[in-house]
Amino acid sequence: MLPAWAVAAALAATPALRIETPHDGRPHRVSVVGLDAAVRSRLSAFGSVDLARALVVHTDAARSHPGMPAVAGSYTVDGEGLHFAPRFPFVAGLGYHARFDLDGTRLERRFAVAPVAVEPPRVTALHPSGPSLPANALRLYLHFSRPMNAHGSHRHVRLLDEDGREVPLAFVEVVNGLWDPGQTRLTVLFHPGRVKRGVAPGEGLGPVLREGRQYRLVVDAAMADAAGTALGTPYEHALAVVAADRAAPRASDVRVSGPGTSDAPLAVDLPEPLDHALLQRWIWVEDARGQRVEGVPTVSEDETRWSFAPAMAWTSQPYSVCLHPALEDRAGNRFDRLFDRGAGERTHATARPVCLPWSALP
Repeated sequence: MLPAWAVAAALAATPALRIETPHDGRPHRVSVVGLDAAVRSRLSAFGSVDLARALVVHTDAARSHPGMPAVAGSYTVDGEGLHFAPRFPFVAGLGYHARFDLDGTRLERRFAVAPVAVEPPRVTALHPSGPSLPANALRLYLHFSRPMNAHGSHRHVRLLDEDGREVPLAFVEVVNGLWDPGQTRLTVLFHPGRVKRGVAPGEGLGPVLREGRQYRLVVDAAMADAAGTALGTPYEHALAVVAADRAAPRASDVRVSGPGTSDAPLAVDLPEPLDHALLQRWIWVEDARGQRVEGVPTVSEDETRWSFAPAMAWTSQPYSVCLHPALEDRAGNRFDRLFDRGAGERTHATARPVCLPWSALP
């Protein structure tokens, strides 16, 4: 019986085809290994045409059609053997056939690259994020884990009532959806004709959301990302509906909590949940000269708290938190006017921000 080292040496000296198709970015390669030194020496003297005759790789389709060319690539010979590197990586799911034929040594092997398991996209957040919605809520924001396919996205989002029936004309059907530039946030608008009083659709069908009822927002499993990978499982979120909100938020109810130390964040408590997307850009901090302070805002507590971590430490100078007057609550009511105004109600819309002074340090 041969010792283990002799068996290993014998196997190493046996010509074989080796296929390498890593998924980590390293090159794909087809190699003929186990060739003796004399064969390797002869191959080293070959030009590219002779090497391509000795080792050739075809797709399965090319083998069935003799006129189709072999897979293009480059050849190298080293102490291990003869290697073929395709010009482009082998395609997952496509069948290939490798053949080596030289001086009576003939090797053949069929192979395919296994597809990489791709984690499906998912819904990462829904705003408003609180446990309930007012009956006259204006919009929802769906956040996804990666850029999504915008084409026909409005067809994948539905609102179901307590009996599991789809609510008709619940949302504005915007072809290809209302997406942010990165296509990771989809804005879903409740049909304003059923939110605003005295408008024809609302008079005929009634409001989309009814106080005291339960609903389910559903994003179906077929909604796909920009690469075509579908969610795979539907996303569902329960919505409890409370009384309509017909009062504008008031700046006098905003509470600013100074950080107390030079490196702590500022906290702003809001009078009610406000629009998540607008909170990202329509609250800011100014210094004593009226210049915006650089930093990172955070929205939390179901959109009732806005925090701000400055890029540089606070100083003893006075600061102001400024709110754009068009900042809205969940029903579209602004600080300067209501969304759903009666015919005789006056509006006091203004372009001037509301700025609340505060001191960072005691």
